[in-house]
Amino acid sequence: MDNLRSIGVFVRAVELRSFAAAAAVLGLTPSAVSKAIGALERSLGARLLARTARGVTLTEDGARFHVRCRTIVAELQAAESELAGTRGLARGRLRVALHSSPANSHIVPNLPAFLRIYPDIQLDVSIVAGAMSLEAKNFDVAVFLGDPPDSNLVARRIAERRFCTVAARSYLERHGMPFAPHDLPAHNCMVHVLPNGRAQNIWRYQKGDQHCEVKVQGNLSINAGSWMRKMALAGLGIARLPSNNAAPLLAARDDLVLLLADWSSEAPPVHLMYARGRGASPTVRAFTEFVTALFKDPEAGLYAVGPGKPGINWPMWRE
Repeated sequence: MDNLRSIGVFVRAVELRSFAAAAAVLGLTPSAVSKAIGALERSLGARLLARTARGVTLTEDGARFHVRCRTIVAELQAAESELAGTRGLARGRLRVALHSSPANSHIVPNLPAFLRIYPDIQLDVSIVAGAMSLEAKNFDVAVFLGDPPDSNLVARRIAERRFCTVAARSYLERHGMPFAPHDLPAHNCMVHVLPNGRAQNIWRYQKGDQHCEVKVQGNLSINAGSWMRKMALAGLGIARLPSNNAAPLLAARDDLVLLLADWSSEAPPVHLMYARGRGASPTVRAFTEFVTALFKDPEAGLYAVGPGKPGINWPMWRE
């Protein structure tokens, strides 16, 4: 019985071929999924899964074990469905609007897992550069950056983010290391331009009770975060990237270096929104619960939402 929960985690990881996707479905972190499967393997004295860059695959022992486990889990799920009777109601068309940053870093890569779980949902996804009126565009659910204006929408803050100040080693070898925010104006800093055309050239930092803001400049301003990451890796200058975009590069130990690590810098939070009264829909609820779970992993550069936490007012980014 001690292994029953781990068996459920194991079966889900096999079905979705990914620890991250299984974690999102189960409301866990990828590291918790890995630990559960590792504990199961130790208790059985057999290796069940082979980890690769493309996901996970079954070993010979794992394949035999999975056949039995799949039956056990299916019976448990059938029992739960008889009691709850809700999963079968998650069906029909769901229109979703996603800001390009969380869409690319978290949501879209995991949509195959969502649709395997809910095959009766017809998902219509629009990737957008900024917020828009859900009512005017006839969307059911949206995930955007920033603090939403007062409206008749339900807005759920699902993750906090921070900015990471980064540069390539090749740039730092040529121009030296900034040790404090006030060193940045002497460097070539790349500036991100919002969809409304406003340049983010004022960078704010905090360390303990110290607060400061600096005006930066450089020879590149650009409205595409993906290209800013590439320019930083190419050694062009210093960039300020949202933590969910910078974390994979820093974890991969590429040529990118984290600067000013003892200074924090808030970034626009991630909000999930839907019209009032739509939250009770099984289809909307299935999608919101799935997406919310994707943003629980601090290793991905996202942070828990603090209750009543004061911070910068981030007007929602608009097209």
